[in-house]
Amino acid sequence: MLEIKNLAVAFKDKNVLQGLNLNIEEGLIVGILGKNGAGKTTLFESLYQSQKYSGEILWQNRKLLREDISYLETENYFYPYISGKEYLSYFSKDKLPKTIELAEKFQLPLDKYVQYYSSGMKKKLALIGMLMLDKPINILDEPFNGVDFEGVHLLYDIIYELKQSNKIVMISSHIIETLFRTCDRIVTLENGLISNIFEKSDFEKLNHFKFV
Repeated sequence: MLEIKNLAVAFKDKNVLQGLNLNIEEGLIVGILGKNGAGKTTLFESLYQSQKYSGEILWQNRKLLREDISYLETENYFYPYISGKEYLSYFSKDKLPKTIELAEKFQLPLDKYVQYYSSGMKKKLALIGMLMLDKPINILDEPFNGVDFEGVHLLYDIIYELKQSNKIVMISSHIIETLFRTCDRIVTLENGLISNIFEKSDFEKLNHFKFV
């Protein structure tokens, strides 16, 4: 289980996260929903141990480590003079044949340098790399941004495969419909606080919420 206990982050005089408490069990897909500035990315950066915070974040009753997490950020940064195939080979040579097959299915030119990829192609490449990492906790920050129709379906496939492998998946998105389709639970953030937690049976209540 992932346990977040009294998590708080402050930037100068602003409290970005204010005492968050949340438990997430293995095999759950959890959506994080909120306006810009609500604290979604700060929460993810805290989990990834790239943001200083107070409180506790525990995984399996010990301190959460960066090595426990695969994190797909909003913007993906790649060394430009590397091919898609070379990039994927860094993750796991054992899984490379299957991964190359998946990449070719979604028409990624694996022999080309990544600098010639569109933003959507880079996101597809990063998503496939995330699947290869085989981490217990997987964080996707606005993963549907800039992704074409095929990329959205690739994303759904990867999310469901992670769930079937009993991984935790956390997703932020402004597109409520995508969270309805993928998530088992949706957490709403407002002004650095958890305002509501909705289980799948209660998702219709979210139709009354408006997030920008």
